[in-house]
Amino acid sequence: MWNYIILAGIWIAIILKWLIPVVREHIIYEIYVACGLGLYFTSFLLNSSWGEIGIFPLKVLGFALFLPAAFFLGASFLNLKKRGKPPTGWEQTTVMIENGVYNIVRHPLYLSLALWAIGVTLVIQTVPTAVLGILAGFCFWMAAKEEDEYNIRKFGGRYQNYMRRVPRWNFLRRVMK
Repeated sequence: MWNYIILAGIWIAIILKWLIPVVREHIIYEIYVACGLGLYFTSFLLNSSWGEIGIFPLKVLGFALFLPAAFFLGASFLNLKKRGKPPTGWEQTTVMIENGVYNIVRHPLYLSLALWAIGVTLVIQTVPTAVLGILAGFCFWMAAKEEDEYNIRKFGGRYQNYMRRVPRWNFLRRVMK
């Protein structure tokens, strides 16, 4: 019962505080992020069977994905706040960030959210969790893709050069170099 109440509160907050303002401003990537987070929390709260028996190696892999997810999440917040010079908050940077974790992948925040969603899907192992996790991952991928377009308009050719150098999400390719 509490899961449903919490979930309703999360969706109401997402819709009122996030979706309505970004829809009005036509910020497409933010719409994808908001929907992805909503789907992730729905998956997590409606199917929280962490103790259930499932395919053990998949559960281990799911928990293992939480480590890079946490790294990318923390590193992106730190880089956005420290190097992005946002006028307020942490997100609307005024400077293009190309170093730190942003030298490994272009969208570490969205990558972390997708890894977290995949990890939860592998740990919980239910059909609804898999469907919601895949949809959430798709939303985060689309957010990254749409934000690339936004950043091209914002930073121009410099961002296009950055796109050629740094992969959107393939951190293994970048780390191997």
